[in-house]
Amino acid sequence: MKNRPRDPSRRQLLQRVAVGLALPSVIGRSLVSSARAAFEGESLIVVSWSGNHELSFRKAVVEPFNAQYGTRVETVGGWDQMVSQIVAAPADNPPFDITIADEYTTSAGLAENLFLKTDRSKIKGFDAVYPWFDETRGDARAYGVPFGGGSLWMLTAKSAGLDGSSWSQFWDPKVRGKTTMDAAAFYWDLCIPALLSNAKPGIEEVFGTPDELEPLFVELEKLRMAKWYKDGAELSNLMLQQEAEVAMMYSADAYGFIKDHGAEFSAAIPAEGTASYTNWFMKVRGTRHGDLADLFQSYLLEKDTQQRFLDVSTDFMSRSDLVAPAHWVNYPKSNEDMARMFSLFSLQGWEVFGANWEPLDARMKKVIEVTTAG
Repeated sequence: MKNRPRDPSRRQLLQRVAVGLALPSVIGRSLVSSARAAFEGESLIVVSWSGNHELSFRKAVVEPFNAQYGTRVETVGGWDQMVSQIVAAPADNPPFDITIADEYTTSAGLAENLFLKTDRSKIKGFDAVYPWFDETRGDARAYGVPFGGGSLWMLTAKSAGLDGSSWSQFWDPKVRGKTTMDAAAFYWDLCIPALLSNAKPGIEEVFGTPDELEPLFVELEKLRMAKWYKDGAELSNLMLQQEAEVAMMYSADAYGFIKDHGAEFSAAIPAEGTASYTNWFMKVRGTRHGDLADLFQSYLLEKDTQQRFLDVSTDFMSRSDLVAPAHWVNYPKSNEDMARMFSLFSLQGWEVFGANWEPLDARMKKVIEVTTAG
């Protein structure tokens, strides 16, 4: 299942993103001619999102890296418990060396001074990255490297007679009682009526007070759900057993589902665009494999690395020179496409949303009760 922030210490969201002092990354042993000899046999632990993202990341990114450099890099899955795991470990011996971080995890980690700044002069590939990634990152762009990002997709059963071209089809009478969304990560559910609203651009309505978000909750209450799913397995079962015909699905899961069940289902980003998060890979303070971490971060920005991952996923990538895979016909081709298609759940947005977490969570529980009452 795609990244769904559920860190128990949500009050961290109230803290400002710390842009404290950190040691710059220095690639001390990563010249191409000598890198294999320098790093052969060395270990590195990289966190990726659990589930399908981790499987694709291991095969398309980690395994080729190990084959090229003779290293023992491994990836482990996580959601957003990474911050609490680093905090709990000795400062000079973190549980992993690099971690994936969306805007929520970035905010929480920077507030604890857990990440190291990136010396971009030592890493190739930034010149090919869409400017959108830095433009939406603010001061936090000084940390880590942007690999790509994920988003919400609309999954539709072909038997429903809908084309998945608009998020408004969730409210189509033909599928009343046959829809499903995520019960846990309700902030993503709220993005769907926000994308359909003309009150503010994109998902900006989500970053308001509880009173300002009330119209979005009201729109969700108009739905009648087959069931609110708890994880990717339950979502798949609901669709395959024909209990649901329209679903909100995370991009990390969309590729695998359509690959296996594309004859019966279609998945796409609707015309209104979609809500998104970015995947930056952050070097963890205290790592004992700093040089290898720098080499791996540089490798994440290489064209071949990103193309391999894109070919087996429905995530979007940071490089602007990739070839769109056959399964994603409207893949973004310009910085303007990126800005038009993807409304970012930003670091600043998390600050606002997190400050109102308790009342918003309580309000969503009422929505779930109403929409499953029959």
